[in-house]
This record gives sequence, C-alpha cells and structure tokens, in this order.
Amino acid sequence: MRILVGALLLTACHGSGDKPRSSRGSGVAPIEVVNQPQFPDAGGRANGAVGDEIEPNDGDDVATPFPLESTMRGTIDPETDVDHYRLEIDKPGALSLMVNAVEADLVVELEDSNGAMVARSARGGARVKEGFPNFGVVPGRYTVVVKAAAKRKTKPAKKGAAPVLVAVYELTATLAPIPPNGEHEPDEDRGTSNDLIAGDSGTGFLGWSGDIDVWKLSVETLSAKNTIDLEVSAVEGVALELDVDDGITNPVLVRKAPRGAPLVVRGLVPVVPQGSPPFHYLTIKGSGSNPETAYTVKVTQQVPVTDGELEPNDSVDKPFLMPNDRTVVHARWTPGDLDCFGLAPETAGRTVIATINPPSDFDVSAELFVDGKAIQVANKLKKGGEEKLTGAVPSNAKAVICVKSADPNATGEAAYDVEVQETSAGDNVP
Repeated sequence: MRILVGALLLTACHGSGDKPRSSRGSGVAPIEVVNQPQFPDAGGRANGAVGDEIEPNDGDDVATPFPLESTMRGTIDPETDVDHYRLEIDKPGALSLMVNAVEADLVVELEDSNGAMVARSARGGARVKEGFPNFGVVPGRYTVVVKAAAKRKTKPAKKGAAPVLVAVYELTATLAPIPPNGEHEPDEDRGTSNDLIAGDSGTGFLGWSGDIDVWKLSVETLSAKNTIDLEVSAVEGVALELDVDDGITNPVLVRKAPRGAPLVVRGLVPVVPQGSPPFHYLTIKGSGSNPETAYTVKVTQQVPVTDGELEPNDSVDKPFLMPNDRTVVHARWTPGDLDCFGLAPETAGRTVIATINPPSDFDVSAELFVDGKAIQVANKLKKGGEEKLTGAVPSNAKAVICVKSADPNATGEAAYDVEVQETSAGDNVP
C-alpha cells in the first residue's frame, strides 16, 4: 500500500526545503546495481477508512482514536497546536506511520503506553515527508504526536494581524509482518541487533533523522583463509556510513560514502581476538534519511586474490603490510576508501619508488608517509594517469603509501596496482 500525497494547504512557514542536486561524475566503473529490497510498505494512503482529527486533542487523555489501516486528516492551527492520536496495536509487527509532505516543517513522535517517546522523525524542512517506515511494535497502546517544528526567530507579526493556518496534513498507519530478512526496529545497539550470516542479506531503512541500525554478523564458520565483502546499497539523499567492530567492541573499520552512493568494502579479513565471541557488529547510519527507500546489506564470503590487498588498511597507523618478497599489490578502491600499504623498516637507509597504475576511468591520488609524516603527494588530476612517489626513507623508519580517489564524490569501483621498488640511499633514482 502506498501513501497518497494529500492536498496541501499552508500560508505560514514558506520555504521550499528542496536543495538543488549537485552533479558529479563517477570517475570509475559503476558498482553493480542491487535490486530494490521488498519491505513493509513505506507509506501510502491506507485502503481503510479516512477520518478527521477530533479537537481538542492536545494531550494523551484526549487523543483522537486512530484505527490501523486508515488515514487521518489533521490541521496544525495555530502554529503552537499539537495533535495526539491513539493507536491500539493488537499484534507485533512493523508499523509504517507516515505524514505526507506539506508546506510546513512538521515533526512526528511516537510514545509508548507509559508516555515515553520511543521514536521521533524530524527530517527538517517544508515538503519533507515525516514518519517511520518500519518501527517494531508489540501489542499495546501507542500515541502519535504531530506538531510544527520549532521555528527560527522571525520578525513579530503586525498588531491586529489575523491568525494564519499552518498546515493541513494526512497521517497514515499500517501494520505489516516483519519479513524474515528485515531489520527489527528498534535496533540501535548490540542488545537489539539483527542477525546476519555470510552469504545472506538483510534489508532496512534509515527512515528518520539519527536512525541507526546494528547487524550482528557471525564469522564463526569462516576459515582463516577467507575474506568477506560488505555491500550496502545506495539510498537516495543519504550519505551512508558503516562502522565495523569486533565482538568485544574493538573498532575494525569505518567507511563513509558520498551522498546517494552505495557503500562497499572488499577483502575484509575477520579477526576474532582471544576471548571474543565470533561476531562482527555492522552499524549502518548516515547523513540524511529516507523513509521511502530501503537499503540492502549483503555479506559475501571470498577467497583472497593472490598478491591482493586486504582490508582493513584505511589508515597510516594500520596499513596492509607488503611481504618482503612482493613488489606488486593488486588493490581495489570503493567509494570513501583509503588504501594504505606499509613497508617493513630496514637497518639501512633507502629510497622508495612507488608507482600507482589506475584504470583509464579512475583519477588516483597518492601520498608517501615516513614515520607518520607526509613527505610527498602525487596527483596529476588526470583519469588513468600513472602516479609516482619517490622519497628517502632513513634507517629503521617506516614507509607507508596511501592511495585514494582524487575526486571525493566518485561513486564506483576501480581496480589498480601498486608497484614498489627500493634502492640504497646513495643509488641514482630513475
């Protein structure tokens, strides 16, 4: 069932709330598109009855009865008006609660039977849909609160000015079973996390401002020779972030993707510290929210590529260490990625020459660090251009080569090679 965007009426709080979309090229090969996951409907007018709020309904004790599978019309008038609706839930499920986008900045809150607020949607701006696409509920009474968002200070109205109508809105509530692979809200911490295994996928929403989803990934069946790929499909208007921690809260990896881009981690090596349960926790969050588009999180078991890069290696402090018998590493860049490659210290001084060979559609940027200090940057600002770093490395010093996209908004994947040569400090460098 889909929410029908109702007729809108507003005379105060003018403002578009629509930000112009910036254009950006991918600069790299596109990521494989993941089919849109099927999930409880993220909002549309219910097929049931359509009713009107009953004023006064400015408190829980006078809340307007709101049957499930129905649509309720309400009015915020004046701007300080607060509307309460009573929902009676008779079975557990995923509650889809949506207010259509109106010419006002509205806020929607959900309270439990004790009056405690359990969810809040305040995405901000006029003409922005508010609500919860899949909030997990149990049998009992809930209260829905709709009100205008706090306004910035404006010039006081002229004396004698007539009161103005703020907004006419439509509020829809539906309840659906949570699908087997769907997230169970609330799921913002380890105690309420969703189970996930390698080879499987899950679906969820970043449905409101500050929404956080935690997935508990079992790595018990993976051998020491396995890696995993993590993929989170793109959500329109959201800059995704993925935090990976081990079973005892040690951070493993943090990855951020550009707005509207998928988030992908390739070749991650699961590590289970001594005394830790065999799990990794995947925390998915983002800048922005979208109650209409679900994401898919997918975990795939892989066998490492010979002479291939291994994750995590996203910092100078924790690079992928190149074996002494290896001069070339095959690597892969994904949105938001930073790949760092470390060279073992040697007792004698030396000169390091690193060559990065990208594909024709990838603009690469590289940097050479010695004992944590950047000594050279290579960035020709040209797609497909080979980048070369050359620097002196003193005895017993640690050299690290870091590679990223020159375009921070690139939205694809790119395979590239890093080739390293070392010469004695006094030798001529080609």
